[in-house]
Amino acid sequence: MRHPVIRNAADQRTTGERVADSIAKFGGSWPFIFLFLGLIFAWMILNTLLLARLIHHKQFDPYPYIALNLMLSAMAGLQAPIIMMSQNRAASRDEALAGHHYEESQRIEQVLDTSYQLLKSNTDLTQQVHDLTLQIHELLARTGET
Repeated sequence: MRHPVIRNAADQRTTGERVADSIAKFGGSWPFIFLFLGLIFAWMILNTLLLARLIHHKQFDPYPYIALNLMLSAMAGLQAPIIMMSQNRAASRDEALAGHHYEESQRIEQVLDTSYQLLKSNTDLTQQVHDLTLQIHELLARTGET
């Protein structure tokens, strides 16, 4: 079960925010890394080896892969702000959670202070009962002597 602050933040996300979170989550995963590396290697193999042999040097993006470089730069340029949007939302969610934790710790501190005062009062009363019991024993002992 998720914390209420996190649940409320998740419920209030717009479609764009949900998409940004999904992209950031997928972009930071091992499946993305393997897929990304696979696509880059496929691009290089297709251009360098297969098309050069099949179509006699008519590659659509010959080495040094300028089109691939352009697409990677564009992807990085789009991916960075999307990740930043997701991180900004995570930071505001963390801030709200920290505020909630502070309020909870203040409430717990008040409960502990009250418990301490009650325990101290109980200890004082127990000491008074002990003192009175000793006085009663002394009086009974004196009365028994006479």
